[in-house]
Amino acid sequence: MPRPSRGSLPVVSVSEDDETVVAWCIAPTPHATSHNHAIGTTLGPQMRQSWRAATVALPRALPVLWRNVRDATRLLPEITPLHGLRTTPGFVDPGVLVEGPSFGLAFCLHLASVVLGCPVPPQVVAAAAIDPSGSVLPVGGLERKIAGIATLLPRVTDVLVSADQEAEARHVAPDGLCVVGVGRAADAIAHVFGNALTRLLVEAGSDPERREELTASFFRLALVGSDAMVDWAPVARGATLALEHWSDLTADARYRLDFARAVAERHCDNSGRIALPPSGWLEGRPRMLRIQVVAHLVQQCADTGVPHPDRIEPLTRDLLAADLHEAAEPQLRLRGALARLEALTGRAQDALAAQESVACVLADLHADADIAYPLSEWCRLAGALRDAASLQRAVGFHERLSSTGGLKGLGARYVEFALVRGRLLLEPGDEAARTIAIQLAGDLTLPDHLRWAAHRWAGTACRPVLVEAAGHGNVLASRNLVMLDLDTAIAAGDLEAAAACVVALERYDPGPTGHLIRSGAHPSDVARLYPY
Repeated sequence: MPRPSRGSLPVVSVSEDDETVVAWCIAPTPHATSHNHAIGTTLGPQMRQSWRAATVALPRALPVLWRNVRDATRLLPEITPLHGLRTTPGFVDPGVLVEGPSFGLAFCLHLASVVLGCPVPPQVVAAAAIDPSGSVLPVGGLERKIAGIATLLPRVTDVLVSADQEAEARHVAPDGLCVVGVGRAADAIAHVFGNALTRLLVEAGSDPERREELTASFFRLALVGSDAMVDWAPVARGATLALEHWSDLTADARYRLDFARAVAERHCDNSGRIALPPSGWLEGRPRMLRIQVVAHLVQQCADTGVPHPDRIEPLTRDLLAADLHEAAEPQLRLRGALARLEALTGRAQDALAAQESVACVLADLHADADIAYPLSEWCRLAGALRDAASLQRAVGFHERLSSTGGLKGLGARYVEFALVRGRLLLEPGDEAARTIAIQLAGDLTLPDHLRWAAHRWAGTACRPVLVEAAGHGNVLASRNLVMLDLDTAIAAGDLEAAAACVVALERYDPGPTGHLIRSGAHPSDVARLYPY
């Protein structure tokens, strides 16, 4: 490898016949081209697909740097062969075509290096694919790749692989080569560029205009999210760093960053806590913005327990529409958030009726992007309340929506999962629904909280996976293992074990569990009405 520079890093490939391993250098190209001509190298269709996946995945890992990301992704990289080896006699010919998906994570690190203006450390190499959601995926020929890294790239000490292949890679890695398993592009970027991320945000804080731009970006992401948003951890980390390192923040800027951090942490693991706005803060905002902020505060109350319902519900009274058919879309979202809180505080029947109404009004408005949440809650609550007629209406609603090309992206996946939950709550012996839950549990493109929740609904078939992940400190897996044990105890009629599970669940997730306990919910009610 040449001297480390911005955007350059090594990567290895293995031929289809498994006889040739080639080390390559990925580096920025000085001009955009439809294909690469560097030393006769051309990107094949799969390689181009990996590049496109990396360009989509990176903004999800660095969400507040989209402006720079867009600039960087316009340029295809230059890929140059460095050296190769064969397992049988003959010449090493890298050929004119570079093909396969295994450069995906390396492409993402290349882009991150360009955006951050920081070289990839020379001791790091990546051997993993990536998809547009930012999930890091396994690759073929891993054993040969690791052997090639050890032989052709002697400066490399850290190899990043898919979390699914970490055990395999550790088994074959020679002494001195550290294997790092990563599940998301954000994890890989944090491992490789952690200090650079901090430096970039700290430096941005010294420029008042850039600081305000980033503060507004954090706040906007928290308010409205993004169709591209899969991993909220970078938002939480970035807002935390800004709060810690930016001096002379105004009270307004500090609250917006606090708000963004809390919302992102809520999306990650229900850990976000946010106070009510300072006196006069809401009144100084446009009405629709006030409604959006209060909707998130209601959701924070439901999912984390803070602010307390007695403090948050009065804020909604003057913001809700008396007639949902006359409501603006932000008011419909606020009603959906309030229904989630009602479902946890002893008003589940009211919540079910509200979510069905909100979903139907949004459909009338052709607001397809907003329907996924109330429809998911409609399906879940219909199952929880054993309302077969309501669930059947939800199924019919979903089918009509799908026939017109309605739900797309992650929203469609959330509804798919909610339908499975509703079916299993209504009929625990529904094996077709159980099979779908198992498939969702194995889908690494899904957000972590949804994927681990699917393990619970998959039942005992996925219990070993939950046990293993919980043993490694995965909080989401631990929480869903408790839920699976609660389901098992209730099915067996073991009320003592069920009560113990509820106590354990409150330790992991005090917000919704605490609401249910205070509303007098029986352990079986907790199992049915717990929202995750």
